[in-house]
Amino acid sequence: MVRGCGFLPETIDLNVASVPRMYDYLLGGKDHYPADREACQRLMDQAPQTRSLACAQRQFRLRAVRSLALTYGIDQYVEFGCGLPSWENTHTTARRARPASRVVYIDRDPMVVAHGRALMEQAGTTVIQGDLAQAPGILDHPDISNLLDLTKPVAVLAVSLLHTLPDRTGCEQAVACLIDALPPGSFLVASQLISHETDLANKIDSVMHDATGGQWGHVGSAREARTLFRGLNLLTPGVTDVALWRPDDMQGRPVRGPLQEVGGIGQKPSSAC
Repeated sequence: MVRGCGFLPETIDLNVASVPRMYDYLLGGKDHYPADREACQRLMDQAPQTRSLACAQRQFRLRAVRSLALTYGIDQYVEFGCGLPSWENTHTTARRARPASRVVYIDRDPMVVAHGRALMEQAGTTVIQGDLAQAPGILDHPDISNLLDLTKPVAVLAVSLLHTLPDRTGCEQAVACLIDALPPGSFLVASQLISHETDLANKIDSVMHDATGGQWGHVGSAREARTLFRGLNLLTPGVTDVALWRPDDMQGRPVRGPLQEVGGIGQKPSSAC
């Protein structure tokens, strides 16, 4: 039996599935519980490619960070919905290219925060509890303002996140306000689950709402994914299947099936107000 995380706040209800713990299970981690595994199985019954999608979005996140560090010299990152620590995290990837990189991890799940503080907080990183709905006010948090130079470009990560948030419209507005508050040259890295099959999307939403106690938004559309980058300059290849976003072998293969993860990177133009 897979054991659970040792950093477990008393407020955690182990009978309710958690999206971060579900991702941990899908990615082969050890910090999950029966409710999480049962929810994953229900999800995979509807969309057998779910595990492959989780792996694809994780690899997209790491490729995006590596590209921003190597090509654009970005050494400041704010990652929303960071999830449980894994074998490779944003700060480890960024620091291979730019050793002085600083990363703020943000998650609303108290277990993620407790675990992250125990395993990821070190010089140049911090883990705080919060969510995208608090942006851009969260930039005033002392742990962020003390760590990052907000007069210089910052990369904001919201990977595989928007579909998990109940108030999607409010969070989209918060993302736009957050990018507006950052200096020109800053980046948004984002992806989300989409489906062109309405019945499948509704079934997945129903499973996830039930399993997580309502801590879920909805499977989106390609149009919604593109909306996230309104006003930004998209890096090639634009908003696409995350497996096709600058794949390491240059011959990326999309995850087949009616459920997809699409995403991209947009840069705030230098002429922005």
